[in-house]
Formats: sequence, structure tokens, C-alpha cells
Amino acid sequence: MKTSHRKAMLRNTVRNLLRHQRITLTLARAKETRRLAERVLSMAKTDSVYSRRRIYSILPDRDMIAKLFKEIAPLFKERKSGYTRIIPLNFRRGDGASMAILELTEKKIVEKFPKKKKKETAKTPARKGLETGREERPEGEQPKPLKEGKKKEEPRAKIIPRTKPTLEEEKRSEKAKSEDKRMQDKKGFLKNLRGFFRRKTDM
Repeated sequence: MKTSHRKAMLRNTVRNLLRHQRITLTLARAKETRRLAERVLSMAKTDSVYSRRRIYSILPDRDMIAKLFKEIAPLFKERKSGYTRIIPLNFRRGDGASMAILELTEKKIVEKFPKKKKKETAKTPARKGLETGREERPEGEQPKPLKEGKKKEEPRAKIIPRTKPTLEEEKRSEKAKSEDKRMQDKKGFLKNLRGFFRRKTDM
């Protein structure tokens, strides 16, 4: 691994450790990130401009530095060392690398509130006298009127009322009729002409 790649990897792992308080990675990487995380946490115990600038040169993330000094560093005031721990795990499937868990020894407790249950609908108490057909009601309660079953109405064909034709529609219909008559007259005229010429040729 190149130097630039190695430094970037260590910065990201330390940032994830401070954010999630517990990460899973290979054992070799856990040992290297532990060295850097211990140094960062020891510097964060003294809140000063100098320590903030030094940590910013390692972790260039202002939000993470603010969280480190306000929330994480006060948890380790009584500790002089041992800010992290490594818990070894089984081998990784595929390449057989030994895995481990890297976590902070002092963690911020996050309370998980239970989910709110939906309000149960108030169930009406069972009324007596169902077998006899008469219901026993408490005093002061009036009988409810029986709801009549709604009959399903069959769909009926909508009757569209005929409206009187407008003046424009009447004019259009008259024009169409007159044009039809003209065409019929022309056809009859042509037929007569053909008959006239035929008679002359026969003579």
C-alpha cells in the first residue's frame, strides 16, 4: 500500500470509529488504527486551539472535531490510557484474513425509545339476551333505530332529451338537400343528351 493510500485509509477508519464507536475490520488494520485513535483521544482531552489544530491536521473534518471535543473526549477524563480495545474474531471467508472488532472503551449511551402502539379502538361490551332475541340495555339508553338495508339500484339507461335544431343546423341541412337535388338533375340531363345523340346517329 502506498503512503498516501495508507494515510487516507487510517483517517477514514478513525473517523468511522469516532462516529459509530465500534467497527469491524482486519486485525492488522485494527492495530494500526488503534495507535492513531489513542493519540487523537489523548490530544482531545485538553481543549485548546493548539490541540484542535493538531487534530485537524490528522482529521480534516470540522464537524467530527466538534463532536470529539464536546461528546467523546469528556468520557475519558478519568482514564490515562486504554481508550480503545480490540476483540479478535474468526477468519474472513474467501482470503482467510483474521478479523477483529475495534471499539471505544467508554461509549455514549444512546436511548432507544419504544415505538408507539396504535390506539386500540374501544370495544363495546357484549350485550345479553342475544339468544332470546331481546337485548338488555343499561338504564337511560334508548334503542337505536334499525338501519334499512340499501337496495342495489340497477343501472338505468340515461335518456338524452332531444333539443330543437338551431338555425345554423337547419341552414346546413337545407344546403345539403339542395346540393343532392342538383346532382340528381345533372345526371338526368346528361342521360337525356346521350339519348338525343343516339337517335340522330340511328337516323
